Amino acid sequence: MSASLDWKRIHREATVIDLHIHPSMKQQLFNRHLGARYFVTRTTNILGVQSSFPRLHAGGYDAILSVLHLPEKGVLNDFPLLKLLRILRPDWWHKFVAVPPFQATIRILEEMEAEVARTKSVPVKMAHSVKELNAILNQPRDIRPIAIIHAIEGAHSLGDADTSEDDVLRNVEKYYRRGVAYITLAHFYRNRVVNPCYPFTQQLVRLAKNPDLWRDLTLGLTDLGKRVVQRMIELGMLIDVSHCTPPARKEIFDLCDASGMKVPLLASHVGAYEINPSPYNLHDWEIKRIARDDGIVSVIFMNYWLMPIETGLGLNFVSRTLDHFIKVGGEDHVGIGTDFDGFADPPYDLHDAAQMPRLTQRLMSDGYSEERIKKILGGNAWRVLREGWGKKE
Repeated sequence: MSASLDWKRIHREATVIDLHIHPSMKQQLFNRHLGARYFVTRTTNILGVQSSFPRLHAGGYDAILSVLHLPEKGVLNDFPLLKLLRILRPDWWHKFVAVPPFQATIRILEEMEAEVARTKSVPVKMAHSVKELNAILNQPRDIRPIAIIHAIEGAHSLGDADTSEDDVLRNVEKYYRRGVAYITLAHFYRNRVVNPCYPFTQQLVRLAKNPDLWRDLTLGLTDLGKRVVQRMIELGMLIDVSHCTPPARKEIFDLCDASGMKVPLLASHVGAYEINPSPYNLHDWEIKRIARDDGIVSVIFMNYWLMPIETGLGLNFVSRTLDHFIKVGGEDHVGIGTDFDGFADPPYDLHDAAQMPRLTQRLMSDGYSEERIKKILGGNAWRVLREGWGKKE
């Protein structure tokens, strides 16, 4: 069998799981139907859908962590033109800005589930627990639907300043009961739980009216944030350390240690600090710490975080970062978290979900074994979900 056919077979047989991807973002912002295959370009295309269900199917995906993100109100101050949405899209404004954040996020969750239920173009199905995920992934490939699992980005979705701390903790549990596998605690702006790294690329900084280029990277979790992390540990909700400041990540590690439990942690879409020294990226000791308790570090498909240079071609950088993760933390603790449709700038040479087989081809050309490739593409992610997601039934 030729090498070309072999990588195609490997990709076809692999369980492909993306740990951080945003199809619902385009659905909620632009009324995109995820069962349709919209045109996409190599650069960020706000109306295209990089992770539509047909593109996921074409890319050989088996499951995704569909990340629900409620736009933070700070964005309206940094990019004031967005306030025109109050006039241009009053329906959107009233659904997502003029209501409490927990209520708005539940609305996003419900609309995503309705989209899955109505899609007929390709088979897709919600998985609200490990049992439901295993039932989907253990089906024969010719009839297997793509499993859609909820995740949330940003603890601002737990409640605003008027939400009591007890209600914030209750909202964590409500999300868990609704099938949310993990929460990315930080995002663009400081919330009641945690402090973030600076989020915006050079291109977005140029567009911002008064960009606050400074973030206090010495700040970590709030007191409420520590309670939220402890509650997530108790429930068995996966904790995503992406976007957190380095001190916040350290505090999360310490809280997990103090729990006396083995807590698999998740860095769902990151790069390596030793390659690109951004505080957003993980130091080697953090990669080792996550690997120690059988967590997973997943590479983002965005050159801005992967390499300290500006270029459109990025598959080399994805490969280089995966190689570093493996050398530091081992091949059992790496995965992919593309951030497609999260307004990330994808690499030109793998810019939407349908092109995911290109990664398999590249990894094979790098000399990786079939077993290692299958772990990277989703085998490790499936293990972490089985072991770390407490919602078994």
